Amino acid sequence: MSAPVPRTVVILGGGVAGWMAAAALARALPAAVLRVVETAADAPRGALSTLPALRAFHARLGLDEAALMRTARGTFKLGTRFSGWMATDHVEGFSDAGANLEGVAFHHHWLRARALGPTEPFDAYSLAATAGRLGRFAYPSEDPRSVLSTLSYGLHLDAAGYVTALRASAGTVRRGPGELGDIERSPDGRIAALILADGERVAADLFVDTTAEGRLIGAALGVAWTDWSAWLPCDRLAVREVAPRANPPALTEIEAIPEGWLRRTPLRGGDAVMLAYDAALTSDDQAREILGGEAAMRPLRNGRRERAWLGNCVAIGPAAGEIEALNGVDGHLAQSGVSKLIALLPGPDGAPLAEAEYNRLIGEEQDRIRDMAVLRYAVGTRVDPPWARARQAPVPEKLAYKRAQFESRGRVVLYDEETFMDGAWAEAFIGHGILPRRHDRLADRLPAARVGETLARLRRLIVQAAQAMPPHADALKDPA
Repeated sequence: MSAPVPRTVVILGGGVAGWMAAAALARALPAAVLRVVETAADAPRGALSTLPALRAFHARLGLDEAALMRTARGTFKLGTRFSGWMATDHVEGFSDAGANLEGVAFHHHWLRARALGPTEPFDAYSLAATAGRLGRFAYPSEDPRSVLSTLSYGLHLDAAGYVTALRASAGTVRRGPGELGDIERSPDGRIAALILADGERVAADLFVDTTAEGRLIGAALGVAWTDWSAWLPCDRLAVREVAPRANPPALTEIEAIPEGWLRRTPLRGGDAVMLAYDAALTSDDQAREILGGEAAMRPLRNGRRERAWLGNCVAIGPAAGEIEALNGVDGHLAQSGVSKLIALLPGPDGAPLAEAEYNRLIGEEQDRIRDMAVLRYAVGTRVDPPWARARQAPVPEKLAYKRAQFESRGRVVLYDEETFMDGAWAEAFIGHGILPRRHDRLADRLPAARVGETLARLRRLIVQAAQAMPPHADALKDPA
């Protein structure tokens, strides 16, 4: 028999992950009583750089995008620019690169053209990348005949403003500051109640842990942490805000530097700059010097829980896992975690089958996102200590197989619960200098004389469309 739907839910941590969970669960469980205990350590800081999928989550919450962006000082994101990894930079954009020709993926035609003579860089055939470099933005078109129909976009959001918007959408969810003192266990080992530092007892059917330390799932319930620091060496973050630019690109900009990497996220009224570094090699004072002023510091622990759901406790966001913010998945794992939880409810008694499936899905998803981050260290040419150390560890088996298949014949292998699809992996491989040794022979059906002409026509179309877009700064202006 199915277990009853949870009647009471307590979310420990607050912050972005906590309020994403609260807003979504409030709609999924309208009869339940929800409470968020906001811990000081998990207060929202910095900025989010998001994937397009988060916009669908916002639509389900009933969030108006224009209002959200005003509250969260939002700007648009067409992709991410990576520099410092190789001799040249590249952009991984939220649009198709080129177009399938003769039923064959575009990167095979690009490889063939490259073998026949000079051609533009791969990202030059992406409308999102081209517009991003030009500082332009336009909404996607619903007309499939328009090149703008290939476009998608994510958002850059101030974390504190985003939480404000999520709180407003969460309706009657109770909230208040609090710190965990202890937990009360039931005879079967489940959590019966949280005992807050002020002595208050908070009971619930379901407990959601969104704390950075995993105070419930880890410290209280003892679920082990799988460490990924051999592949992902940065263990500390420093964040500060700098002056805004007149027309910031609709791109997240990530630069590889000797100490680790710098990420610049444009917001209205200022840019959030994040430095990721190895604390054993770079001090906090050195980090402040790199950022040019005072900064907020916090630890970074790359890895994941062996299980994200145990009994009546579910870990979401940083309590379930943390991965260096190289791939624009800010908020994605929290969104995905709560969406999967809702899909697998009811089950306050632990619902063993639902619990097992949740843990499988979340684990696979985290591992595949990890692989994309590991790729960026594994293929980089930098010889600085954190980069060199990361390359010493054998890459995860599935990533090694994926890379071998792409290097051999340009095939993108996808596993279960991939966040990044074929095009994104092709952009990442090629952008970081991993080129297949041969192209798909089906691409040869396009006559050799037409290859360069076809790519040149695509490039002209993309440049014309990008130049016709308004400047990003204009796209951010509120209607008169």
